[in-house]
Amino acid sequence: MHFTRLTRRIAIVSLTLSILGFWQVTLADRGNRAPKESEKTPDSWEENACSGGLSQTLRLGGEVNNPTTYDLQKLINLQENLKNQNPAVVTEITVSFQTGAGPRTETYYGVPLWELINNEISSGGLQAGNSGQNSKNAFLRQYVLAEATDCYGAVVAIGEIHPNFEGKQVLVAYAKKASDGSIQYLTDTDEGFARLVVPSDKAGGRYISNVRNILVLSAPASPLKPKYFRQN
Repeated sequence: MHFTRLTRRIAIVSLTLSILGFWQVTLADRGNRAPKESEKTPDSWEENACSGGLSQTLRLGGEVNNPTTYDLQKLINLQENLKNQNPAVVTEITVSFQTGAGPRTETYYGVPLWELINNEISSGGLQAGNSGQNSKNAFLRQYVLAEATDCYGAVVAIGEIHPNFEGKQVLVAYAKKASDGSIQYLTDTDEGFARLVVPSDKAGGRYISNVRNILVLSAPASPLKPKYFRQN
């Protein structure tokens, strides 16, 4: 009798250990299943997408005819070519704006954002974007997204810089006037090789330094339906 009970207990213990051992092997054997989304190793772009640091180049893309990558020398060459094309083009701006460290006044040198994205010798001009439900003046649905190396970004509407509308002289600057009056390249500062300069902005939130991307995009068709509006 005692022998029979002992045999049953041994069998139960053996079965339990077998089950535990099976699950331990199963849980440890991670190679037999696809990794979860959170476990995948990011590629180099995703891993370094917002790494910050000083910019060395910027990519111009989106709804433009000729997407291009610019470095310091290419921006300087573009400024000179724009001046030769039209001596009246604005490439120097003195601005005052508020920062977290207090007010700043600077004189910057660079390429007008409008010329960068719409001139034949730079991007080849704007492409037609998403016109929505009404194609009249569809370019007024377009905007420029400037993005820094740390993924900080801001938007400038095409209507702000279009010569027939606000005509704001937004600049993609690559140099500024130093305290001794000489021209100092931004590569010698902590502002990266290029930064956005937005005259008449009181705060410096759109004065993006370390610019790495400038993209022309279109606002999508309006998603608003009657349910979004309260009925009185």
